[in-house]
Amino acid sequence: MYAMDAQAGDALGTFHAVVTRDGEALSRDGSPYFDVNQVHESNPRPGDGVLYEVQFADGLWMLARDADLTPNSPA
Repeated sequence: MYAMDAQAGDALGTFHAVVTRDGEALSRDGSPYFDVNQVHESNPRPGDGVLYEVQFADGLWMLARDADLTPNSPA
């Protein structure tokens, strides 16, 4: 499935700009995400949480912390 064909019901969860609060993150607050990959950091800061890259319906990938992601409940 290409992200451009994604439907809201196919979303893995919803992004909320909790930790990631730059302009792009704030503009996508409340948007569903459709793919996710964990990023392995070489020197993570304590308390930051796990870092992920998430893909939105328009195909854009963005970095986000686990606190920013609300997974959908399994059906």
